[in-house]
Amino acid sequence: MKKLVLANLKMYFNITKDIQDYLNNLNDEKENFIAFPPIIYLEKFLNNGFTCGIQDISVHKEGAHTGEVSALSATDLGAKYVLLGHSEIRQKGESDELINKKIKTALNHNLKAILCVGENLEAYNQSQTKEIIKNQISKALKNIDEEIMISYEPVWAIGTGKTPTNNEIEDVVSYIKSLFNYKIKVLYGGSVSEKNIETLNQINNLDGFLIGYAATIPSSLRKIIEVAKK
Repeated sequence: MKKLVLANLKMYFNITKDIQDYLNNLNDEKENFIAFPPIIYLEKFLNNGFTCGIQDISVHKEGAHTGEVSALSATDLGAKYVLLGHSEIRQKGESDELINKKIKTALNHNLKAILCVGENLEAYNQSQTKEIIKNQISKALKNIDEEIMISYEPVWAIGTGKTPTNNEIEDVVSYIKSLFNYKIKVLYGGSVSEKNIETLNQINNLDGFLIGYAATIPSSLRKIIEVAKK
């Protein structure tokens, strides 16, 4: 089964030349691939024919909100998706209640939401993963019936080079899917790389991957995309 590959490029690119080199290296790898570039480069990705999302949105439609990006602006530019609830933003104080408002805002402006959920190391060691995830999902999706995607990202695995076992991921993915009354797509993110993609791709109930740093290296990302197509 072909799996989706989502590239969260965070703030790794800083100059236009780097972006153009990146695009040139990935120009033939657009199938089942969604890029989430820094917002200032979104239009460049779109103009090169990539399906794109943004890394976060404001809960506000417009107004005096310095530094924020509205869902309306993102849709107007051509973005189709938005990442919400990423652990790096949660760690700055974002609550599940605020994420809930952002998801509603996104859906109201025709952006498809990808909700990131996951436990920290302490919760993992205390076997509280499912409890944490259920709580995050129930609060973030309160009074929301429209279909979204979920990305399971153990906080302790992001950028650390550590990952849960395939059996652990498969179990969590099955659990997440059991919480919904529709066929939801569930992704995995957290230190996915060209070194472990062959192993992770063996997880049959997984629908794709959300890649961080490895996605900034075209050769690594190409390998991940090629394996995910199998």
